[in-house]
Amino acid sequence: MKEALRLALPVLQKLESQGYEAVFVGGCVRDTIMGRTLHDVDIATSATPEQVIASFPRTIPTGLQHGTITVIHGAETYEVTTYRTETAYEQFRRPAQVQFVTEHEADLLRRDFTINAMAMRADGTVVDPFGGMQDLQDRIIRCVGDADARLQEDALRMVRAIRFASEFNMRIAPQTWRALKQHSSLLVHVAMERVGAEADKMIGGSSPIRAIAWMAASGLLKYTKRQLPERIVQAAGEYERKRIHAVPIFEQLNKLDQIDDRWAGLCMGLGLGADEAFRLFDAFRFSTVRTQHLKTVMQVENDMQQALHSYQPMNSSDSLDLSQSDQLLFQTWMETILTYGKDAAASWLRTAAKTTGSNAAMDKLDDWLQTLPLSTVRDLAIGGADILALLQKPSGPWLGQLLNELLRSVVFGEVPNDKKRLLAEAARRQT
Repeated sequence: MKEALRLALPVLQKLESQGYEAVFVGGCVRDTIMGRTLHDVDIATSATPEQVIASFPRTIPTGLQHGTITVIHGAETYEVTTYRTETAYEQFRRPAQVQFVTEHEADLLRRDFTINAMAMRADGTVVDPFGGMQDLQDRIIRCVGDADARLQEDALRMVRAIRFASEFNMRIAPQTWRALKQHSSLLVHVAMERVGAEADKMIGGSSPIRAIAWMAASGLLKYTKRQLPERIVQAAGEYERKRIHAVPIFEQLNKLDQIDDRWAGLCMGLGLGADEAFRLFDAFRFSTVRTQHLKTVMQVENDMQQALHSYQPMNSSDSLDLSQSDQLLFQTWMETILTYGKDAAASWLRTAAKTTGSNAAMDKLDDWLQTLPLSTVRDLAIGGADILALLQKPSGPWLGQLLNELLRSVVFGEVPNDKKRLLAEAARRQT
């Protein structure tokens, strides 16, 4: 038994000592069988929420109406949910009503896929009424029971099926796939935050290219609640119709460690502009910080691709042209860093180098980035107060403009980042 489950055993044992049944359920059981790292440990029980609260000294009524109580045990927290069945779903995303039951099999029947509909008792024995272990062995994603009913209950399950298939390198059972294709239009009822969370896990997962291919083939992207950029929908539709080969850059996405670099690579591969990238993240309801970061990285992509396109390769026979080419590339790179920030420039460079391959120009950009002495006015050896004291002038827009001019002078090697030299340069520029 995994260490995470062993740490949670006292919770099961406490409930069992009170005369209730309690089991581990869901992803923690699946991942234990697959030998994967556990992220969450969920527990299901025949005890009612009130009985769970009475059994432990520290609890949080996380989702009382759905039977979920968070139990605090030591330094860990565990969601403990009463066995339940669910009535008809409202708007294809949530049950209208739940009914608490005492049988674990009735609880497992309401779950999405057979690989998630297994339970594990405290002694390690697995409860598997729907063939989840066999499907894991056969590498199949299959709905529990009637696929049409399961996917209509919660339309997000269609996206989750694709995430599991891509993450675990499995195939989707024919009946489940047919139901997914038939009911794909129901995705319009699902909140974009939920779809975005699944998309984020796919791009950050073990095989983003499989996820991209599955999503394109499914036709789901044209049915999101908020419309995605047209270029994405068109590319997915073309793949669905013609099964064209994936964009080569997509095959390199898993080389990128940071998830937002992967998103940037996806946008580059699709040829999205900065505004389209912004609309994509905004549609998925990602944070403002992430959305703005991606837009900025794509602005760097736009500026630098133009510079790289005109850059002369290293085997040029004209050394003067090569020198001028290097100088132009350096100037564009420095201007880009000063305009969009070092973080966005570094993110673009990581993404471009790993997805399109390193070359002489990329190596130069990396060298210049690593040796860059400073990139913001905060890094200057002087500040606004120093300039005001020197020039005896009231503050105004001129001060910020002057600081930025001094920053550029240091970056381009016209003056060192030295307080005396910078003050002298400031005085010279204001005379």
